[in-house]
Amino acid sequence: MVKAVAGAYSVQTEEGTRTCSVRGKIKKDFDIFVGDYVEVTGDVIESVYPRKNVLIRPYVANIDVLFIVLAPVPEPDWVLAEKLLLNCRQEGIPAAIVFNKCELMKKEEEERLLAPYRRDADVFFVSAKKRIGLDVLTAFIQGKTVCFAGQSAVGKTSLVAALGTKDLEVGELSKRIRRGKNTTRAVEIHDFSGGKLVDTCGFSVAESIDIKPEELIYYYEDFLKVQNKCRFANCTHINEPGCAVKKMLEEGKFDKDRYDRYVKLYRELEERRKKLYV
Repeated sequence: MVKAVAGAYSVQTEEGTRTCSVRGKIKKDFDIFVGDYVEVTGDVIESVYPRKNVLIRPYVANIDVLFIVLAPVPEPDWVLAEKLLLNCRQEGIPAAIVFNKCELMKKEEEERLLAPYRRDADVFFVSAKKRIGLDVLTAFIQGKTVCFAGQSAVGKTSLVAALGTKDLEVGELSKRIRRGKNTTRAVEIHDFSGGKLVDTCGFSVAESIDIKPEELIYYYEDFLKVQNKCRFANCTHINEPGCAVKKMLEEGKFDKDRYDRYVKLYRELEERRKKLYV
């Protein structure tokens, strides 16, 4: 399924794309997401095939790579990027970071900012406007279904258009508030040279990380490797004395910004758990 709007489902078949409805029982018992492989009879979706993965908010099924799009302007939301990476690891979805509008920042600064993420994701520096790095990104996409995600105004829709899928409406960055006007109406899949691109609207993943606070450490492999050296077995790596993670941080061996994001996410998860038992 390549698009869903107000109960109308666009399904790509060998004969072309058709607009379908969903059999009542399927709609009642099963959520259908863009990216699902479905069985169609006439213009009715009869069944949905098993998925290999699902990205939450936006709901997209069966994706091969999630592109997390960042840019110098607006200021990068690194916590959002961290959450998206965590979601990818939970669902077994390979992640890649695309730093768009790369012409607006010095290469050395870009490399410094993205260095902590290279252990978890491929990194691409591109410019949809200047057409920098698009050939490398295009080669990477071949044969894959990829999803673009990230905060508003970083250029997700511009990238899809620059990669040559179709002429998409591209919003201008508001100079007054330096935030983007969301021009994508619905999640939609576009064919592209043997691959498929999923264009998504701006979205929040604030509630999408479904793990216990103490499990967060397992998504930070560099921290996890030294955890056995902590004084306390249940160390949260925030306030406890004798913490090996904090020692490495003090010695400059861990990235402070990355650690600060870990602390922020841990406290968010902890606060959410408290609310569940109020």
